[in-house]
Amino acid sequence: MKKKLLLCIVIICVITITNVHALGIGVQGNFYAGEIFAPGISLVVSPTSITHIALNWYLDFDKTNIIGLTFDAVPLNIKILPSPKFEFMASREDLSLYFNLGLGLFANIAFVDKELSYFGGVRIPVGFSFYLAKLFEIFTYVSPSFEVNLIPAIEFGDRFYPVAIGVRLWFK
Repeated sequence: MKKKLLLCIVIICVITITNVHALGIGVQGNFYAGEIFAPGISLVVSPTSITHIALNWYLDFDKTNIIGLTFDAVPLNIKILPSPKFEFMASREDLSLYFNLGLGLFANIAFVDKELSYFGGVRIPVGFSFYLAKLFEIFTYVSPSFEVNLIPAIEFGDRFYPVAIGVRLWFK
């Protein structure tokens, strides 16, 4: 079941890449995100320059397996470097640093100790992205989130503040 669901989601994402702004794959570590989050891999599709859809697979082979989907709109994407103020970097367009602020949604399906749970909610990603040659990105962000659990019972979760650090390779 898990493999079929993941395969269907990946196929849908791959089919859409012909009309997207950007497509990337990466790995990230997650901190302060609760006990069930583990490091993982992600496929990122950006339909426009300010929207990002990420399919995440958090891997902890001992007890946890999470498939997550995030949708973020990041209208505030401020280029910090290079800047005319920093003449030594002004000619280095292949290196750039951005500050990002957005609003998004998340949905996760978790298989914890062979039990299924689904939770989703609202998030506010705030962070930095450092690009090398516009193909390789190193990023970090904190994403204050509010959770709603739907399976096995409907209940409001706690607010939490996950921090992610990772790298991505952009293909388009």
